[in-house]
Amino acid sequence: MNDINRTDQNDNIRQNKATTFEIGFKTRQDKQKGRESILNKLLSAIPSLVETKQYIGVLICGLTLWGTSWFLFKDAVLPGSYIFNMSGVIIAAYCFGHALERFTTINPVVGMTFMGALYRNLGTTNFLENSTADSIDFHLRRIYPVIILTKGPLSWNWEYIKNNPVKVFSLATLPWIIECLSTAFLAHILLNYQWKWGLHLGAILSSVSPAVIVPTVVALKERGLGTKHEIALLVGNAGGLDTAFTEGIFGVTNSAIFYEASLTYKIIKGLLAIFVGICLGIAWGVLCDVIPDHNDLYAPTVRSLLIFGGGILVTYAGGYLGWGGTSGVAIMVCAGVAATRWSRRGWPINDNPVSEVYKLLWRIFEPMLFTLSGYFLDVSQLNTKELCLIIGCIISALFLRMLTAFLVGLANNLSIKESVFVSVTWIPKAIVEAVLVRVAADSILADASEEDKRTAAQHANIIVIAILITSTAGSVLTTALGPILLSQDSRISPGDFYRAQTLSPASSFHDSSQIRRNNAPSTLSIYL
Repeated sequence: MNDINRTDQNDNIRQNKATTFEIGFKTRQDKQKGRESILNKLLSAIPSLVETKQYIGVLICGLTLWGTSWFLFKDAVLPGSYIFNMSGVIIAAYCFGHALERFTTINPVVGMTFMGALYRNLGTTNFLENSTADSIDFHLRRIYPVIILTKGPLSWNWEYIKNNPVKVFSLATLPWIIECLSTAFLAHILLNYQWKWGLHLGAILSSVSPAVIVPTVVALKERGLGTKHEIALLVGNAGGLDTAFTEGIFGVTNSAIFYEASLTYKIIKGLLAIFVGICLGIAWGVLCDVIPDHNDLYAPTVRSLLIFGGGILVTYAGGYLGWGGTSGVAIMVCAGVAATRWSRRGWPINDNPVSEVYKLLWRIFEPMLFTLSGYFLDVSQLNTKELCLIIGCIISALFLRMLTAFLVGLANNLSIKESVFVSVTWIPKAIVEAVLVRVAADSILADASEEDKRTAAQHANIIVIAILITSTAGSVLTTALGPILLSQDSRISPGDFYRAQTLSPASSFHDSSQIRRNNAPSTLSIYL
């Protein structure tokens, strides 16, 4: 009996040792996989040889342009000058934004905006106090909308919009309306804004920015996530129409508040502004299709210039005449009509020569827009109480927007998880807000009260804070929640999804590299 007991004890000891060995071996394997995963992520963040050559080429071009500018502007472009400081901040912000994107899931526009704000509050000089630098920024904001509002409609999937009009238009308009009205109410209650100022602010902050999250949504789609209800198409196209809606309504609101005229004229102008914009856009879009001939060797160049020239003209004319909203609607309708007509002649939507031109233009102007917009955040004008109230106003209105987007998703037969994901994609604010960051200060009347002047100045602070908070949250949450909420099969749990990814390191490395590439600036040009 004793021998039998000793034998059992020996067996138990051997089993325990074997189990301990297996657990220890598994732990070492997990640590090894963890080290390999970290190494793969670091390697994927290092610029490739092609990218390095591209950066060197851009650097050389910048140096040659700067050297040439000295012969034209002399001391105005030397180190320490306002224009040199402005250019230096933009370049630094571009580098920081894309470095942030490589090592995190945060969109580069956040880094660019942050760098602009950082220099404004820690820098030694305010370059916008210089009339030349301020004039450059002012006129750049007449060019940005032409590029942005043209690039978007050139890439819209009109077939998808035509087949899903209720889903797309309800998601584009209902959350916008709710956030605009809630922002106006909260600004009146929390910040003591007049109703006109609250509506003005709400019309700006209600615009979503699909460009911040669409690259991630497209990357998820390529992994087979969210394909059942075409979430990527829904988010991209509804977001683009949200921008169009913002452009029209905000333009009318801004003109009604700031341009002196009789009430009757304001009402008539408000009713006609969008209609006139649509008519102008259709006419110019048809012109850009008919002229030049489609088979002309220089058709892409001439058509790009026609759209750009017409957009610049109608932007300045609309601002001069006080017909806000007309120019933006005209530009978007023109691009949409032209792209549709070109597609019938063999130029695919979002894959035609003109869209490639505007994607390149956006790559150039994007760092300028966000860096110079972040520069309008002046923390010296804010105290702790005001900052908390501003953040509370932004987050509360955003919550109501997300709730509305969630309910719209459910009403359009999306699952609960898909509806939650769509509501998360409706968080970011970036492009429209950045373009309009100084519009209140520029539009205010000369004889305005001190309260109105202070409110106009505070508008810029609120907008920049909203960009930094919502774009960061939108980028992070979309990346983190996408695999959880958009599984191909509802029976797949999040743990199973991640476990499947970690079982094949090579595949995981490829996927992570693919996501990084899809997050690159070139992918931002898919939608607005």
